[in-house]
Amino acid sequence: MGLYWIPFFVGLATACTYLYFLAARGQEFDIGLVIILSAGVVIGLLAVTQAIFAAADARALAAARRNADELERRLAEARDHSRQLSAHFEVLSAMREVTHILSDAVDLDQIAERVFDVLQPLLEASEIVLFIQTDQGDLEPRVVRRGRETLFPDEFDGTGLDLDQANEALERQTLVKTVEGETSRFSVPLIADQKPVGVMRFDIPLDGSPDEKAARLDEFEAVLANIAKHLALVVKTPNLHDRATIDGLTGLFTRRHFDIRIADMFRLGRRYAPPFSLLLIDLDHFKEVNDQYGHRAGDVVLAETALLVTNGIRDCDSAFRYGGEEFAVLLPETTAKEAWNIAERLRKNIKENEVAADGHTVSVTICTGIAEYSPELANHGELVARADQALYNAKQSGRDRTVLAGAAARGSA
Repeated sequence: MGLYWIPFFVGLATACTYLYFLAARGQEFDIGLVIILSAGVVIGLLAVTQAIFAAADARALAAARRNADELERRLAEARDHSRQLSAHFEVLSAMREVTHILSDAVDLDQIAERVFDVLQPLLEASEIVLFIQTDQGDLEPRVVRRGRETLFPDEFDGTGLDLDQANEALERQTLVKTVEGETSRFSVPLIADQKPVGVMRFDIPLDGSPDEKAARLDEFEAVLANIAKHLALVVKTPNLHDRATIDGLTGLFTRRHFDIRIADMFRLGRRYAPPFSLLLIDLDHFKEVNDQYGHRAGDVVLAETALLVTNGIRDCDSAFRYGGEEFAVLLPETTAKEAWNIAERLRKNIKENEVAADGHTVSVTICTGIAEYSPELANHGELVARADQALYNAKQSGRDRTVLAGAAARGSA
C-alpha cells in the first residue's frame, strides 16, 4: 500500500468518529462518502450526512414561516383597509343621498322620514327621533322611527320617549352620547345661526371588541354631526319651505305639496278609514281671458279666484294650485255629499264675483270634479283620476258645472 492511501484512512477514521458522535446523540442519519483525489492521489474523504441537509431544511423552513407570517400580516392589513374603504364609501354615498333629499324635498316630515330611511340601515339604529324646539323652548317629538315603522304625532302620544339626554344636548349645544350595555345613544343638537332648533336622537346597538366599538362611535359622531348641520337649516328656515310649498301668485299650496298631503291622507284613510274628498277645479275658458285682457289681467283673475276658494272652505281644508288655471281642494272628514255642497257654494260665489283686472272687469266660471276616498282604491293616484274624470265630464257638459265621480253633472244656476 502506497503512502498516498494514508489520507484516505485518516479521512475514514475521522468520518467514523463523527458518525459515532451523531449516533451517541441518538440522531438518525444517512451517510455518503466522497473520495477526494488530486492528480490521481487520494488526499481526503468527505462524509455528508442527512443531519447536515436537515439543518439546512430547518433554516429554510424557519425563513419560509417568517415570510408566511409577514404575508399574513400584510393580507390582514389589506383586508382591514378594504373594509375601511367600503365603510367610508357607504358613508359618502349616504351623505350624498341625504344632501339630495334635503335639497329636493320640501316637507319637514317627508324629509325626516326619507333621511331616516338612509340612516337606519347605515347606522343599524333601533330607534331614531326628531325633536323640534317649540316657541316656549321645550322639545317635542316630530317624527319617530322604530324598526321599519315611521310614526308621526297623530300616531304616538310622546310617552316612553326619554328627553333627558336630548335636553342635555340642546342645553350644551354639543353631541351627547351614552353607552348602556350593547346599545349606544346619541343626541345631536340641530343648530342654525348659532341657535338650537331641535335634536336628533339615535339608539344604536353595538357589538365587537372595545376598540371596534370605539372606532364605530367615532365614525358615527362625524356622520351625525354633518347631517345635523344640514337638517338644522331646514328646521330653522320654514320660509324656504314656504317658497317651495306656497305658490307665489295665488298664495295656495303648490302641486308638489298637494302630492305629499294627499298621500298622507290616503295613508291615514287606509289605517283609520276616515272619509275625505277631493275637488279638482278648472277656470272655464281661461285662455280667452289671457288673449282678450292680457296675462297681467289673467294673473289677477287667478289670484282673486284663489282667494275666493280659500275664503269659501273650512280651516281644516287645504287648497292647492294644481296646474296653470286648475285648483285642488282636500276636504278631510268629508263625504261626497258634503263635498258637493262646498263645491257648489264655491261655484256660485266665483260666478257672481266680478274681478277688476288691469282696467277691465272680468267674470269667470268654474267646473269642479269631486271624488271621495274609498278603501277599494289602490292608491291616491286612482282618487285623483276619478276626480279628473269627473272634471272632464263637467267640461263636456257645458262648463259652469259640478260633477261627482260616477254621477251626472249639475250646475249653471
